[in-house]
Amino acid sequence: MNATGDYATHEMDSCCQPNSTHLSYDEALQVLDNHCRDIQHKTEQIPLATAVHRVLAKDVVLDRDEPPLARSAMDGFAVLNCDGVALREIVAVNYAGDVGKLSLGPGQAIKVMTGASVPTNADAVVMVEHCQVNGTQLSVTELPRKPHIRQIGEIASLGEVAVKAGQIIGAGEMATLASCGVSTVEVYPRPRVAIVSTGDEVVPYAGEVLAHQTRDSNRLMLEAQLQQFGACVVESRHVLDDINPLSAAIESLLPQADLLITIGGVSMGDKDYLPQVFSQLGIKKLFHKVSMRPGKPIWAGYHQQALVLGLPGNPVSAFVGSVLFARPIVDAFLGSFARRVTPRLAVAGSEFKSKARSDFIVANFDDSSKVVATISSGSADWRSLTATQVLALVPPNSIIAVGDQIEVIPV
Repeated sequence: MNATGDYATHEMDSCCQPNSTHLSYDEALQVLDNHCRDIQHKTEQIPLATAVHRVLAKDVVLDRDEPPLARSAMDGFAVLNCDGVALREIVAVNYAGDVGKLSLGPGQAIKVMTGASVPTNADAVVMVEHCQVNGTQLSVTELPRKPHIRQIGEIASLGEVAVKAGQIIGAGEMATLASCGVSTVEVYPRPRVAIVSTGDEVVPYAGEVLAHQTRDSNRLMLEAQLQQFGACVVESRHVLDDINPLSAAIESLLPQADLLITIGGVSMGDKDYLPQVFSQLGIKKLFHKVSMRPGKPIWAGYHQQALVLGLPGNPVSAFVGSVLFARPIVDAFLGSFARRVTPRLAVAGSEFKSKARSDFIVANFDDSSKVVATISSGSADWRSLTATQVLALVPPNSIIAVGDQIEVIPV
């Protein structure tokens, strides 16, 4: 269920009380990790041109030395340094793409363009700015301090790993893979995700809304997050707070999904039916409730090969829970559990405080690249998500002062 601002305050206050029966965030993540180790990974071959944002499943190695020939690093003249500054005869021009003349005699020079092959015995390229040309005669005004030649294998050697398995393929990886002569790549399939939002008060976000109703924005948010994580959203729907429709929807979606995510209905309200529904459907619980804020009521379990994640209904809680738990599960299907939730160190630009459990505060970087909390009125304040760049991790019973180091998790 999505909740109102009043409920958000109550949730956050109640979460401040320590409860030894609740797992810590680290413990909950470890429970998921232990379970996800049993995932049977499959791979598929796809055209390189369609591989952006996919995860490479197998190392790709170079099919030749790079560069395969000595090449000029600039426009100029290939020379023998032993000729000093004496006049040279220009005997050829090598353009990029030409096989060109591949040896120099004493007192000779070859005009070369950036990327052109350089004679095998040339030991320098003199940049154009340090040359004077009169017909076929070359006068060098200054010998180079660096050779300005990219030697054979200078970038990498035949058989060397160019892109490692587990790498998310971005623009740079695309260029590298193409430079290795790769036309298809072996990648992990995108995990299939089904999303169910719950709540009698929830109505379509694009339609008319009454004062007592809440737009179904969380589901759209989760769809965007899961696509960014690298998953494929195969089904997304809203279901009212009624045991039978909830049970029917979840039962029908489980066979379609590697990961089923619900939004709302997992806390302590009279209509928070999902834990009961999960149990009736034979979904085995891994944990319910984590000592963290926001998102304490989070539920996790599994049914056969599918993972099930029940997120709280407040938008910030759902957002944070998705980053901290849905993304590691997606990563598990993509070959490496939790590769993107490893905290990084940053410098606090504002004070951060916590009470009896871990706080994950939506935050961003200020103009001096320090971490500051995003202005928020609580876990129901969806506005705070528009500026969020990281989650700032504040351990239980901690105060992190301005200028102190703080752990952050990119979102």
